[in-house]
Amino acid sequence: MAELLQVVIPLFAIILCGFLAGRFSLISFNSTSSLNNFVYYFALPALLFLSISTAPVEQLLDWNFIFLNVSIITTMFVFSMLIFRFVFRKKFPDLSLYGMITTYGNTGFLGIPLLITAFGQAAAIPAAIINFVYDVLIISFVIITFELEKSRKDNPTNLFLLIIKSIFINPINASLILGVLVALTSIPVPESVYVFTEILSPAAGPTALFALGLGLSGERQVLKNKNFQMAELMTLVGLKLIVLPLLAIFYIYFIFQPENAMWAKSVILLSAVPTGALVYVFADKYKTMTKQVPLYILVTTVLSIFTIAFVLIFF
Repeated sequence: MAELLQVVIPLFAIILCGFLAGRFSLISFNSTSSLNNFVYYFALPALLFLSISTAPVEQLLDWNFIFLNVSIITTMFVFSMLIFRFVFRKKFPDLSLYGMITTYGNTGFLGIPLLITAFGQAAAIPAAIINFVYDVLIISFVIITFELEKSRKDNPTNLFLLIIKSIFINPINASLILGVLVALTSIPVPESVYVFTEILSPAAGPTALFALGLGLSGERQVLKNKNFQMAELMTLVGLKLIVLPLLAIFYIYFIFQPENAMWAKSVILLSAVPTGALVYVFADKYKTMTKQVPLYILVTTVLSIFTIAFVLIFF
């Protein structure tokens, strides 16, 4: 128990520091975006490149682990769509956004830094693989469903370019792909590059957690939003924070049974993180649930503090 507290307490203490800094105006709430951008564009890509480029090739091509994550995400996405189609009577293509809310976690800003803080830098490898699978499957499906609705007027090339841009041209996946290329081809990398990433990468975890607390301190206005249904909100929260982790546990321990215990824990912990902010980007782009999605993200973020703590205790 003492070892558990040594891991859990510091994580949430950092979040609390960020919250108090914002609550007492020590740091402006507007700084949240700057801190998140630092993590997203600099510290986290450096960490992922360092971990992936130096990882054994057989770890990067662990197909059993890849299919495990594909199965979890696909099952949850389809299950969520069925619930909102037949229970809440939502229509296509909006259904895909509901699927995204319940499956697309905040892996970049919270999940990966949290994993690395809890389990060490070795956790960056499974975290990067999981994040890439999430992006390829979920983002592709959401874009395709919405764009197909407009395909009668649009050029099909636009759909392909949009998918490529959303999935591959972002700092996290770009650093992952570059790291994989280095690992697979043994391309010589200057030592100064590794020194640079070794210096920069440790900042990813604590900065992301601090920014999360700072962001929560300024979201009181979102709570005043009345453009939502409580039953819909509770269903989304339950699917994302309870059903998805349980589904991950089922697939891990009863079907795929990965050999690496830490990798298995990584899947479960990342399934317990809140809905990612990228969901709002797509909601705004396709003018769907633009008033509700920020509230859903905030509620899952706040409640995920308890689900993440429970998962860590479970481990």
